[in-house]
Amino acid sequence: MEVSKLQSFLGGLSLRELAVRSWRETTEDDVLSRSAELAYYFLLALFPMLIFLSSLVGFMPGAQEAILNALSRVAPGEAMALVSRTLHDVVKNSSGGLLSFGVLGTLWAASGGVVAVMGTLNVAYDVKEERPFWKIRLYAIGLTIMLALLVVGGTILIMFGDQLSEWLAAQFGSGPAVAVAWSIVNYLIALALLFIGIEMIYYFGPNLRQQWEWITPGAIFAVTAMIIASLLLSLYLRVAPGYSATYGSLGAVIVLMLWLYLLGAVILIGGEINSEIAHAADKPMPQKESAGHPGAAQGVLLQGRQ
Repeated sequence: MEVSKLQSFLGGLSLRELAVRSWRETTEDDVLSRSAELAYYFLLALFPMLIFLSSLVGFMPGAQEAILNALSRVAPGEAMALVSRTLHDVVKNSSGGLLSFGVLGTLWAASGGVVAVMGTLNVAYDVKEERPFWKIRLYAIGLTIMLALLVVGGTILIMFGDQLSEWLAAQFGSGPAVAVAWSIVNYLIALALLFIGIEMIYYFGPNLRQQWEWITPGAIFAVTAMIIASLLLSLYLRVAPGYSATYGSLGAVIVLMLWLYLLGAVILIGGEINSEIAHAADKPMPQKESAGHPGAAQGVLLQGRQ
């Protein structure tokens, strides 16, 4: 019974069949090269996104540090040191206009990374991008704002949770136990928010009309692979720090680019997994917009590949 439930969740495929089909499509769609493209756009959008987040939480003391701490849980230490140093320099040396009127510019720049993800996910889901430029950008800006609110909401929860844990420790005198319990809750909150963010990208990104699902195999893979890849990269940098001798002061930039490359790769492979499951299950997945019928959905049934 458990096997049948698993196969139903995977569109009737076994884990081995899904892995083989996903790897074949990953190779045919040149996902690894597209991940390098995503890494470039992620780098361009990373700091505008962080500046935009800093603008949203500017009224909350310590919120910026909380966001960076949350990011440090999945990013390598060398990359986070570069990100933190650069963000603090930008915020410190900027005028009020950059973080107020200029928030529109940072939002536009931050949405550029989302636009890149949307384009590459269309390849993963085997659909054509036929939405006009302005609609793509609106989708990207809306998704950027939703992801930003997700991060800000998580930051607020964690900050209030820290205050609550301190109060409980003072009331019941069980500081170590409360600290351990709340650290576990912190990681669970961060994991849940990361999972929801990935699901939102898969739902709103490609030019497809889909039914919202809280849990998809592609998102499970993406979140798991993201955490494992980040841990392995951090471990490698600790035991083999030769990159500094090779790249010198650019070492931290190379580490950041490599991490962003891995991030793009797991997101795209997760999209390939969801696409293969939809193909295997013959799910009708109409496009949001087709060139033949602007503004209307055109039914497209994803046929199984031979």
